[in-house]
Amino acid sequence: MATERRFCDRCMARTVHDMIEDPEAIYTYKRRRIYLCKECGHKSMKRGLRPSAESVY
Repeated sequence: MATERRFCDRCMARTVHDMIEDPEAIYTYKRRRIYLCKECGHKSMKRGLRPSAESVY
């Protein structure tokens, strides 16, 4: 599972989230993913973070 620091709606802070992956879904940048907060266990659907484009410059 991938972990990211995301804003949790229940904790009202940036916490570590696990991304719950769906094997049947094709993930693109704008597709909503299911995230699980490790602090409170709240599940939420959020868009993925933008990929970094620093290598382009």
